[in-house]
Amino acid sequence: MTDLSYLLQESTNKLLDLVKNAAPDMPHLPNDFALSQVIGVSRTTVRTAVTHLCEKGVLKREGNVKTILRAPEPADYFDISNEPSTKEEQFEKYFLSLISSGKLLPGDRFSELDLAKKSNCITITVREFLIKFAHTGLIKKNPRAQWQMVEFDVQFAEELIAFRKILEMASIRALLERPVDDPVWSELTELLNEHKALLADIENKFNDFPALDARLHRLIQSASGNRFINQFFNIVTFICHYHYQWDKSDEKERNAIAVTEHINLLNNLLSRDIGGSVMSLEKHLNTAQRTLMRSAHGLSD
Repeated sequence: MTDLSYLLQESTNKLLDLVKNAAPDMPHLPNDFALSQVIGVSRTTVRTAVTHLCEKGVLKREGNVKTILRAPEPADYFDISNEPSTKEEQFEKYFLSLISSGKLLPGDRFSELDLAKKSNCITITVREFLIKFAHTGLIKKNPRAQWQMVEFDVQFAEELIAFRKILEMASIRALLERPVDDPVWSELTELLNEHKALLADIENKFNDFPALDARLHRLIQSASGNRFINQFFNIVTFICHYHYQWDKSDEKERNAIAVTEHINLLNNLLSRDIGGSVMSLEKHLNTAQRTLMRSAHGLSD
């Protein structure tokens, strides 16, 4: 397991930090679900990283129990310091989290220096990301390294939705061509089970849907293997969510419908039903389109 992806290398490093910081009277790591929540990745990714650390002699897995065998050594860590996009990815996650959590709203102003300090990134990384992100139309530059959150109009929204459909339709066809032993199918099975559990307790867990939604759509788009699709997809999807998240009046009902549509899509994908998968995805994207146009700052269908 020497050719781990950047995500797996990063996740392995985070697991090593957890091992290093574990209390002496806590010789075991938490279960896979808890680790996935702490690290921010799927349980499949957690299991792969744990397997790697078992091979290195850091951990021992017996069923669901993961026993710490030894403290990590510097050689156990992957060197990802020279990853060219690491700092930009770090800031992107930070900036998008500000918007998703409601800490940055339409009309709010912010500075490059303040963001750099709070994200532990240098100002040039912040500036380069903001300049690129400005092409989405969600932010605009003001004098003296100041920026502002803005809104978009009906035409922008319609064009964005059309582009999102093109990207996801291309990606889902590529996904369905993956071999039966590809890890993507275990990821999809895991997502299906988590969606069913969420639907069973939608009254109390409807707020958990956005994380599942992001994982499913990210998994679909990643199957394309196209760097340009991967580059634009996350931003496109984010914008689609950004402009209706402030309307919380029907959030539970809206999420319940989306969960049901996801389950239908996942069942068709796991059955390798090409026609059914395409129809399910199209129906789900059409629902998202109606939600966006209805909720985004007074836009109409």
